[in-house]
Parts: sequence; C-alpha cells; structure tokens
Amino acid sequence: MRALLLDFDERRPRLGDIAEPAAGEVRLRILECGTCGTDRDLAAFAFGAPPPGESQLILGHEALAEVAASENPGLPPGTLVVPAVRRACPGPCASCAAGRRDLCLTGAYRERGIFGLHGYCAEWAVDSAEDLFPIPPALAGVAVLVEPMSVVEKACDTAVRLHPGHPAHLLVLGAGAVGILAAWAGLRRGWHVTVVSREPADGPRARLLGAAGVTYRTTLPAAGTADLILEACGSASLAAAALACLRPLGVLVVLGARNTTVELPFLDLIVGNQTIAGTVNAGPEHFRQAIATLTALEPSWLRPMIERRPLHRAPASLAAPAAVPGGAIIKVVHTFH
Repeated sequence: MRALLLDFDERRPRLGDIAEPAAGEVRLRILECGTCGTDRDLAAFAFGAPPPGESQLILGHEALAEVAASENPGLPPGTLVVPAVRRACPGPCASCAAGRRDLCLTGAYRERGIFGLHGYCAEWAVDSAEDLFPIPPALAGVAVLVEPMSVVEKACDTAVRLHPGHPAHLLVLGAGAVGILAAWAGLRRGWHVTVVSREPADGPRARLLGAAGVTYRTTLPAAGTADLILEACGSASLAAAALACLRPLGVLVVLGARNTTVELPFLDLIVGNQTIAGTVNAGPEHFRQAIATLTALEPSWLRPMIERRPLHRAPASLAAPAAVPGGAIIKVVHTFH
C-alpha cells in the first residue's frame, strides 16, 4: 500500500510502498489525512520516533477513515470515523487508567504518526474500537478538522475550569488552523472573540474571521481587555507580551509556544489572580465536543479552511511553511481515493 513515510535512515520524508497492516479489531480505509505544524516538525526531525525496531514512521494523525471490516458490532462497515492520536502508557498511571491518556503522568505514552506508532497517512490502517469516534455522514466534508478541534476544545475547557469568574472575551494568538478553530469554538460558547496574527487585515483569513463576527487585529489589543487567551501561534514572546491584555482572574492557555527565555510579570500575575497553563492532545470527551461543535458551525466558515491535494504532493506539502503571510491556504489535506 502507498504511505507517507518518515525515513530515519535517509533523514527525509518520502512516499513508499509498504505491506498492509496486520489484522486488528477494526480495519480502516483511510480517506484523507491532514497536515499540520507537528508533521512539518517531524519532517524536520525536531522530534518523533518510529515503532521499536523500525527505521520508518508512517506519518499522519489528523485522519478521516471508513470502517472496512470490524469485530465490533458498534462500528459496522461503512461507518465514518476519526481516530484518537495518543495511546496509554504501560503504567502505573492514574490518568491513563481513567481513560485520560492526554493527561499521562509517566510520559511513556505513544502517539500514532508521532511517537512509536505508525500514523494514518496510508491507504489502510487497523485500530481498536475504543480509539475511534464515529462521524455523522453530513460532517464528512470537514471531519478531518475534528482532531485539531478536539485540541481546541480541551484548551477552552481548561481555560474555563481555571477561571473563577464568568469569562466573556477570548483573545486568540495566531490565525492558523488551530487559531481559527479556536475562534469558532469561542463564538459557539457565546464569547466575544479577537484574533491577533501577522496576516494582513484585508487578507483571506481576516476576511473569513470577520464574516463570522470575529475581530481581527495585527497588533495586540489594549491592556486589560481579555478574560481568556489561547496561544496558537508558536511564539512564547507574543504570549508573554499578551499577558498585559489579561483582566483580573484571566487565564492564558499555551498550545504551541516553543521553549525560549521570556520575562514574566509575576507580580501582576499574583495581584491579578491570573493563571498560565499548558495543554496538549485531547481526551475522549473533547473529541465528542469537537464533533458537536463542527456539526453546529456554519459550513461556510469551515469549507474555506481546507485545500485537498493528491497523496503524491504530500512530501512537498511538508516542506512548505506552516503559514504564509497573506496566504489563503489554512489546512492542507491529502486524499487517497
């Protein structure tokens, strides 16, 4: 079968023909697979690992698949599904034992297409039923966004849990796929949403956000105007600067910032009863929330986010920058059939 491989011997991503996976509880026919910043970092060998004893990793963790064969009566053939990414650690781990692998305490988890397990950018895959989330057929056109939206849902839930008041204004840093999905999730919660990014104010991403009622800026708003901030830009320095925008009780949730040295206003955090938190991956309930949110959103907001390309273009997609200033392409998705 054809697959997008990360070759750790040749130190490059490539397309290749490999054996189909062995039998499993559920056999999946992969329909499409999204590409994100994590995949580009993997292709640059910033992190990641193949399965033990192997030198290649099948990439891809944002997938839409169709059940081809199943030993589970709850997932009959023809069911559309989105798979979870993380798998539990060997333990002992209270979080993994409770079904919250996204909160693993040992760090010995594995992730499909990232750490120690093959991903989904291949024609076929096998999985366990507990790791698959059924998708309504009406959502099929945008279901590849479920996995990144699940990460956003967890971040929003974390922010609300940590905020002791009633947050009403969300500031999102970054207008990539995760940033735009965060804006949509904020709107669905009834928040006023502002997105700050480097894309031009008259560009396609700004227009897409503005048409939905999101305020778009290329500079940070005034101090003390945000209850919640979601960092989705990969910049620790911007996240640190945005702390000035937080109101008392405010919460900053960091999703993608890299390690760097920044100066933090600790006294302001203390006096303002403010919180900084990090979050990664998503739990089962967040996948279900993501499906519900995407189902409820206007399709005209979601469809323009996706550009579909044939599988043979996948290596070139990995080499492209994650976001081109002023670019219209937000989420690249590779198709198999």
